[in-house]
Amino acid sequence: MKHNKLIFTLICVFVLLLAGSLITFNHQKPRIMVLHSYSEADRWEQSFNRGVRSVLETVRVPLAQRWHYMTFVPFDNPSPNEWAASAQRARLVIDQWQPDVLLIVGEEAQDFVGRYYVDQDNIHIVYATAEHPQTYGYDTAQNVTGVRETLPLDAIKQLFQYARKQPLKIHSIGIDNQTGRAEREQLLAYDWGAHTLLDVTLAQDRDEWEQAVYDAKDADILIVLSLSGLAEQKDGSAVADPRKLGLWTQTHAKPLALGIRESFVIDGGAIAVVPSGEGLGQQATAMATNILLHPNSELSLGQNSEHFILALRPDKLAQKGIVLPSVYVQAARASHSLYTSP
Repeated sequence: MKHNKLIFTLICVFVLLLAGSLITFNHQKPRIMVLHSYSEADRWEQSFNRGVRSVLETVRVPLAQRWHYMTFVPFDNPSPNEWAASAQRARLVIDQWQPDVLLIVGEEAQDFVGRYYVDQDNIHIVYATAEHPQTYGYDTAQNVTGVRETLPLDAIKQLFQYARKQPLKIHSIGIDNQTGRAEREQLLAYDWGAHTLLDVTLAQDRDEWEQAVYDAKDADILIVLSLSGLAEQKDGSAVADPRKLGLWTQTHAKPLALGIRESFVIDGGAIAVVPSGEGLGQQATAMATNILLHPNSELSLGQNSEHFILALRPDKLAQKGIVLPSVYVQAARASHSLYTSP
């Protein structure tokens, strides 16, 4: 009997020691948390996550990983109060879990969460955003680096050579918010060569957007910038559905409408040249893992995004007088972004 009690006691001690060792091991593993502005069900977020995982899978050191999303359903357009409430929940998770590196994805997550961890001890921020890092106080911070998503304007200009008319007149339309202003700045600073950029119009509400599309009638190309966040009415009480806005723009634009998001083509557009979510995820995660594996090294400088994909509906593109070489079509097919119209 005493022998059995001794065995039972030893087993209990062993289990407790094992559990304690596992807890200590997990606590000591370098920690990375990926914070997304939008739902994991959204297509772009899924692409970004593929890039993240492809890099994490190559790391031989055990890492503790956590993922958090500030919205819960696809194509959500939260109000400022809803963003603030979601940010409070996210910050609570961060403070409790205490990641070594916080990889922050999207403008809203930077604005409502990231800026509060600038120059905070024991945490590093890696951003992935389309806006200027200084918007969030990142440019002078000692614990921040990351990747700025930039528009693939070189690739867009290369496509123009396949239009029947040369040179081209370009108009662009976007939303008058931080993202739209950052995108407009890129277009205005870019060298369009023989082509002419007529204007970059930023709309504050749906009426201004529709008028800007009509005003672009003399252009050959209408570059449609990011569509999320436009006020449906001047009072700002509701936000326009970006999918319906894109479909309306494609239907009513006289020039060829060229998007910068794949959803523009999914919803019926002819072409989009899109910063690659997967490529951005790979770039940002490579920086994050470098920090985790070399915590005492100096942070690398911020980078611009390097990769893009092409989304196509070749039949609609041909209706506008543009027939691309087959290599472009095959590139779109390889990235699963080749669409056919019903």
